[in-house]
Amino acid sequence: EETNTLLNLANYIAVRKLGYNDHGPVHARIVTANGLRILKLILGSDELALDSVTGLGMSVDDAHLIVVAGCMLHDIGNAVHREEHEVFSVIYSKGILERILPAIYPDVGKRAEVIEQVLHAVYAHDVGENALTIEAAIVVIADGCDITKGRGRLSYDLGKHDIHSISALSIESVDIHRGKTKLIEIHVDMSNSAGIYQVQETLGNKVAKSPLRDYIEIVADLTPSKAPPETRVRDRIVFSDGKYRHS
Repeated sequence: EETNTLLNLANYIAVRKLGYNDHGPVHARIVTANGLRILKLILGSDELALDSVTGLGMSVDDAHLIVVAGCMLHDIGNAVHREEHEVFSVIYSKGILERILPAIYPDVGKRAEVIEQVLHAVYAHDVGENALTIEAAIVVIADGCDITKGRGRLSYDLGKHDIHSISALSIESVDIHRGKTKLIEIHVDMSNSAGIYQVQETLGNKVAKSPLRDYIEIVADLTPSKAPPETRVRDRIVFSDGKYRHS
């Protein structure tokens, strides 16, 4: 309940006050699903070793918990402020984890190891910080994969008409699966070429800075056949008297 409350507050600040895309419970669950999908692909291959398992001697179950917790908690710091939200996310996450994990990890040392791995993933999820573990990289990229039009709809409807919301409305779907040339392929289906902004500036930047960059290929396709020749999110933008107008 505490986590959901913080996520709802984070969403209020991000969407209502700043006009950002969704940062609430729905986003957290989508990111978690993405993270588990990426983790499953890694576990199904011998190309890559998890830091928690190989480096720290933890179990695969521990790795799942680290990824799930990191994905669910990464954005709760937005409840305080967008600026330095990753720091606030770490502070909130530490308290939550210290309250709920004793039932799973009665050993204090083991519990501390797991908590610190989660906190690293939470802190490193934004492009301003580097993820140093595979588990943290999974959280980073899972977050970057939530770029579809559903996430940007509310901010757009509330009047945020800029490249962030318009490009998000151009992303029809994101699919994560085993790749042909790389371990993981992330396929992005766009209805409008504006979606390239999301692919490059959001997802691409996160992949490029992560330890998984050599194992992931992003393939973005424009699919005009859905509404030939292109689904135009906006037909015209005019800048006049210091303001933008859309039609």
